[in-house]
Amino acid sequence: MVGARQLDRLSAVRDQVRAAGRRWTVAKGAVVEALLATDEHLSVQQAHDQVSARFPQIDRSTVHRILLALADEHVVHILGRQGEARYGMADLPHHHAICSHCGNEAEIPAAAIAPALASATAATGFTFDSSSVTLTGLCEKCTAA
Repeated sequence: MVGARQLDRLSAVRDQVRAAGRRWTVAKGAVVEALLATDEHLSVQQAHDQVSARFPQIDRSTVHRILLALADEHVVHILGRQGEARYGMADLPHHHAICSHCGNEAEIPAAAIAPALASATAATGFTFDSSSVTLTGLCEKCTAA
């Protein structure tokens, strides 16, 4: 079950999808609810596990197609992690750091990256439309090892 804040986010996402001329289905709503219920990024299997607990008729391939469609609609972003894509909500701006050795992930507040994006815009003339920047490197634990 989602809380009041998640219901507001769910409603905003539903409106965004419909405004783009896309259908809002029970399955799509269940996938978004699964993502809203966690602070983590979910793999297709993890999302399917959560969705199928409530809706056993929704198969894994449907969840995968929905996640890809939601990524195309900029509702979710895709985070690669050692060959397994993970999906997270894109409605609250944030960025990611991923350890290239162990796969550890950390979220970076959008405000921490904003000056670098502004500098990149000034240097290139590009207007960046990405809702997420992913930086790779070594986490503190792997650096110490």
